[in-house]
Amino acid sequence: MSNVRIWEPELGQPFVLAGRRVDPAAQIIVSANSTVEVEPRVMAVLIALAQRQGGTVRRQELIDRVWNGAPGADQSLNNAISLLRRALEDTNADRRLIQTIPKQGYRLCAPVEPEADAAAPPPAAERNIKPAQSLKVRAHAGRWRGAVLASILAVLVTAAGAIAFFQRQPTNETANADNSAELDPNTIAVLPFVNMSAEPDNVYFSDGLAEEILHALSQIDTLSVASRTDSFQYRDSKASVTEIAQRLRVANILEGSVRREGDRLRVTAQLISASSGAHLWSSTYDRDAEDILAIQQDIAVNIAGALVEKISETERNLLTTLPTENFEAYEQYLIGKHELRKWTPEGNRRSIDFFQQAVALDPEFAEARLAMGRAYYFAGTHYGWMTPAEAIPKVKASLVYGVSATNPVTRASALSVYGDVLAWNDRDWPGALAAYERAFELSGTPPLGYALTNSIVGNHDVAIRILKKLLEDGAGDIGINGDIGIRNNLAWAYFNARRYDDAMREASDVLSEDPAFADGYRVLGRAQLMLGKADEAIESFSNAARLTGGAAIAKSDLAVALARAGRKEEARAILEDLLNRGDYVPAPLIAQIHANLGEHDEAFIWLEKGVGDRSRGVIFLKINPFYDPIRDDARFSGLLLQLNLNS
Repeated sequence: MSNVRIWEPELGQPFVLAGRRVDPAAQIIVSANSTVEVEPRVMAVLIALAQRQGGTVRRQELIDRVWNGAPGADQSLNNAISLLRRALEDTNADRRLIQTIPKQGYRLCAPVEPEADAAAPPPAAERNIKPAQSLKVRAHAGRWRGAVLASILAVLVTAAGAIAFFQRQPTNETANADNSAELDPNTIAVLPFVNMSAEPDNVYFSDGLAEEILHALSQIDTLSVASRTDSFQYRDSKASVTEIAQRLRVANILEGSVRREGDRLRVTAQLISASSGAHLWSSTYDRDAEDILAIQQDIAVNIAGALVEKISETERNLLTTLPTENFEAYEQYLIGKHELRKWTPEGNRRSIDFFQQAVALDPEFAEARLAMGRAYYFAGTHYGWMTPAEAIPKVKASLVYGVSATNPVTRASALSVYGDVLAWNDRDWPGALAAYERAFELSGTPPLGYALTNSIVGNHDVAIRILKKLLEDGAGDIGINGDIGIRNNLAWAYFNARRYDDAMREASDVLSEDPAFADGYRVLGRAQLMLGKADEAIESFSNAARLTGGAAIAKSDLAVALARAGRKEEARAILEDLLNRGDYVPAPLIAQIHANLGEHDEAFIWLEKGVGDRSRGVIFLKINPFYDPIRDDARFSGLLLQLNLNS
């Protein structure tokens, strides 16, 4: 593709084709007489043709880009071309717009003209079409400015369209029916492999092996794999294989163990039928530790072969393609993921160090680069030890490698991070939701950012339903967040919706499971404070500050609670401490203290700085009750306008 001229519209931007207005985000083609709504993949084919502008796009290229090379996609492409011609009224024999190039592909014959200032599409009711069952927000927003990433990701994201998310959730009737039905033989759960090594810290290695096998098996279309969150909750469980399988609604269980002694490795794995207890397959590997990639590859291929009658060539390639051939790089990557899952500033810093070492050892290791980009994103948005201006360019650089990975899960993860950047840095809410939807389509798991962004723009019910689905069905954000992180984000979603009792309940559940989970104390404290329980909130925020080593975000919350409790001098002391710190403190953390001390002018000065700095905290301005003291000020509406949150 490097020798082909690519049209580079901004993400989701409408364009004009033969007098018709094509809106990729709304998935409509509008002419003077009609409005036609097209399916996501049909729109993706049109975008691919439009990008080539008169050049031939080969059939296989379209199949690879839009259907990920899936078997049977050849006929799907034929159908998509037919639907496109019908939508464009290009059904005459001369094929004025879409020309078939025999034995090659297709060519778009009409010029493509970007529409720079296109208006938003009229409401569905005015267009006389059925509204898409989508979670998207239709709003004007700033657009992605990186031309290189736009050209790489445009087709991936515009292919998403509207995914009928709620259609994926079973009704009570179907759920009950599933419970009584015979288990599908093509279902499996991969339990965490037992760490038999003398060093307990080697759990990163045994967990990494099981997780990579799980991800590999999830690439098989005809195989249903229980999520990491669901499977890994049975670590050290006394329940039998049959009991675990019944709880997870799977017919098969893969379990194993890993013993590492220096450079030697002993891995055992067995596939067990839950109904009979019979071993369908088992093997023991006595190898050098550097053979770990070949071992997990062999296990995945054998498990797939035992459960699935036929594996396509594409699926076999996914199972047998290694992310790296450098064992040392792979080990650093596994340790980095283990550290990142701790969800602490220290774990975040350490994870970046390990990912950097992995990339230094293998510069082509796409998964490691993407994981490093995600860690940088957390550093520049969650923990405040890097400014967004420092972190975001590093994140964007990692996305190029993520979307080039052969593994759809890795590509989905790249789109998830891309959605985060679009939302939290670029404030492009429709573009972000489209990216999340495409990631959802690729992986089968809605990204965590999908829920958070819906919460930010005020779609609270949608956010809560996504998070509940993650708890029920999958590990959020392609395996980075465990059950604790998802449940804590559900507590935040309730808090953002001002359902404070529900937020307290969820946060309390999180802390009962992990009393050292600092962010659980933050959301618990906020809910307590809004319910008038200031003393309890102060205690919760103090715990968060203690567990994070005095992190600015926890200290700021504590200062707000003290201010609301009338202990203003103590609040001011914390404010002075934050202002005099040597490290980076995001501006919204200062602003919220001023707002609750009654110092409104100072609050707006810091909020304006936060908007300019692209600090993460300002994007919660519309929903954060900590800003209620200044919400009626005209300047507040102006800030929402700058953030594209005014509608």
